[in-house]
Amino acid sequence: MRKRNKKLLSGMMCAAMCAAMLGGTAVQAESNAEIEVAYNLTTDDFAVFEQITKDFTEETGIKVTIYNGGDDYESAMKTRMSSGDLPDIWTTHGWSLIRYSEYMMDLSDQEWVANIDAGLKDVITNDDGELFILPITQAVCAVLYNADVLEEAGVDPTQIRTWDDFDAACQAVKDNTDAAPIEIALGDAFDAYSLEVIWPTLYTNSDVEDNKAEALQDGSFDFEADGTQGHQMLADWYSKGYLNEDYVSCQIDDIRQAFANNEGAFTLYSTETIPSILAYNEDVNIGILPAPSVSEDGASYFGTGEGNFSCFGMWKDTEYPDECKQFLEYLSRPEIAVKIVEIDGGIPALTNIELDPEAKSAYTTNAFKAAQEQFDGDLTYDNFFDREYLPSGMWSVMGDSVGVLLADGDPEADLEEAVLMVADNYMDLSGN
Repeated sequence: MRKRNKKLLSGMMCAAMCAAMLGGTAVQAESNAEIEVAYNLTTDDFAVFEQITKDFTEETGIKVTIYNGGDDYESAMKTRMSSGDLPDIWTTHGWSLIRYSEYMMDLSDQEWVANIDAGLKDVITNDDGELFILPITQAVCAVLYNADVLEEAGVDPTQIRTWDDFDAACQAVKDNTDAAPIEIALGDAFDAYSLEVIWPTLYTNSDVEDNKAEALQDGSFDFEADGTQGHQMLADWYSKGYLNEDYVSCQIDDIRQAFANNEGAFTLYSTETIPSILAYNEDVNIGILPAPSVSEDGASYFGTGEGNFSCFGMWKDTEYPDECKQFLEYLSRPEIAVKIVEIDGGIPALTNIELDPEAKSAYTTNAFKAAQEQFDGDLTYDNFFDREYLPSGMWSVMGDSVGVLLADGDPEADLEEAVLMVADNYMDLSGN
C-alpha cells in the first residue's frame, strides 16, 4: 500500500513539473520573506517599477514593499544610516562607493557582473575589487546641444575640442541666431552642473598638466588661491551675453522647453534630462558633446557614473540575503532591465540590454555612441567630479556659489564671495 502511494505521489509531482515546464515558468512556493526596497523615482513612471516588483512576487513568492522617500530621499537615507535601520535594497543615486559602501554587501561574485559596461565597472569598483551595486543605467555628465541651432549658427560641434572653441561657438550662436548660446538656471540646483562639467577639465582629468586630483581628495586643495577659474569662466560667459535672459528665475523644466523649442544652443548637464526634452518635442535634434579641454593637446572629457534611479545595492545586514540577490538577478534580466532603462532615461550599463534603435528610449544611447565615435582617440573618462573629488555635502554648495556669482548681475564683483563659499565649505566638510 505504501509503495502504491509513493508511486502515486511521484507521478503527481512529475505531472506538475511537466505542466510547469510546458507553461514556461516554474511555480514557486510561497515565501515568508518580505524585503524592503527604497526607490527614489517620483514621476508617474514609478508605477512601472511597482509592477516589476509585483511580477517578481508572483514568480517567486517573495514579497516586496517599496519605500519612496520622494524629494527627501537623500536625507531620509542619511537618517536611516545613522540609526542602523536600512532597507534591504536601495537605489544609491551615484554614491555606492563613497557614501554607502560600508553598509552594503559586496556583489562582485554575482553572474550579472560580467555584463557591466567596462568603463562604468571601473568607476563603481573599489581598490579591493569590491562592487556594491547592480547598475542598470549609467548617466553621463557633458555638454548637451541643439544641433539645429548650431547648424543655423554655422557651428560644427564635432570641431569643438577646447574651451576656446566652445567660446567661439557661443559667439557664433549669439551673432547668427535668436537662441541663447548657453542655457543655465539658478533654480532646482541646476547651476551646480556647470561646475561639475568645468572643474574636471581644469583640475583632475588625466591630461591636466598641473593635476590636483590627490590634493582635492585629501582635503588640501586651496580653492581660495587656486580654484577661481571655473567661476571666472561663468563670469566671462555672462559678460559676453551668452546666458539666457531668464537665468535667475529659470527652472530646469524651462531649459528643457527652451531646448525643445530651439531657443537654446548649449547647456551643461546630465544626459538624464534628454528624455524630458523629447517629451516636449519628439522631433528636436539633441546631441551630446564631451567637455572641451583647456589646451589644444588635451583630451575631451565625459563624466560617467551610476544612474540616479536605476542602481541597486543590498544591505550587508539584511535578514534575507538570498532573496535580495534573487531580486537583483531578476532586475538584471534583459527583458526586465530594459523597462527600467525606459523609465530612467539613462544609458544602459549592462551590455546585454538591447534597445530598439528606433525607440525613444534609445535616443540618449544613440547620441552618446555617436559622440564617442566622433571623438574617438580624444576622450578621457572619470567619475562625476563631486562624487570622486569632493566631500559629501558639496553639491548644494556648488549650486549656491553659482547663485552668489550670478544672481546680482555683477559676477566680477561677486567672484571672491562665490569662491570663498566653496573654499570654506570644502575645508569644513573635509574636516580641516
